[in-house]
Amino acid sequence: MLKKIINLCIYLIVNLLLKIYSSIRRVRKVKFDYFPEEYKFYNKNYYFILFGKDKYVSRNTFVNGPHDFDLLKQSIKILNKRIFFLIDVGANVGTFCIPPVKDKIIKECIAIEPVKKICDILKINIYINNLKDKIKIFNNVISNSKSQKLSLKINKNNYGDNKFSIHGKKKFKTNSIKLDFFYNYFNKKKLIIKIDVQGFEDRVLIGSQKFIKSKVPILIEFNKNFSKSLYYKKIINILETNYKYVIFFNEDKIIKKKITSLKEIFLKYKNNKTEYNCLIY
Repeated sequence: MLKKIINLCIYLIVNLLLKIYSSIRRVRKVKFDYFPEEYKFYNKNYYFILFGKDKYVSRNTFVNGPHDFDLLKQSIKILNKRIFFLIDVGANVGTFCIPPVKDKIIKECIAIEPVKKICDILKINIYINNLKDKIKIFNNVISNSKSQKLSLKINKNNYGDNKFSIHGKKKFKTNSIKLDFFYNYFNKKKLIIKIDVQGFEDRVLIGSQKFIKSKVPILIEFNKNFSKSLYYKKIINILETNYKYVIFFNEDKIIKKKITSLKEIFLKYKNNKTEYNCLIY
């Protein structure tokens, strides 16, 4: 009888805590969506200046905490080895790279954000978290050639969906560099690379062949149009040559496949989702 009472008390307490947590999230959603400000400030464990108009990365961070940080922790657990260094390609305002460095999961990081307006906030966020000596910032486009002429499509409601392209009428000369520019910065055996570049991942990978040949693990968000790239077959070939496995993060499921199954994954999911995250190692 006593055991039943204890279990009932635990059940009631857990449900009460869940309701409190849920209500706090609702309050934060209301505060973000209905009290317009140019910037929002997040200050729980980490400090972030966020964009008030950004309905994706900034909003999700304000309501739920740092965006996609769990993906990095899951990836390091899967790799089952100590990772000291991170290269964050498409760093946005720092919600992916700042938490692991501040929590001392990662010792040093290179954060690359090509859009100047966002990169300026990234710099502030790194400074207010007292990580300016741990995270080096680069305001470059990562591509497959230097000083490339590109167009840029700005998404005013989603600051994580700004897209560079080799197509488009309004092209301008960029400060693009290859990711291999950073090849000698870190010990490759203790490094992980994260790539989130909204459909530009083919160009990034073509410019990362030194890292790929060194078998550096890559956590990448693939766009469904990746299989239509001119470089698709070449990239598949160099990935299959140098890596063994691909992990597909599908909502709450983690699916492990041999790297030779990568093409099957693209064919299976290209019509179902806009983007999907993979760990290649």
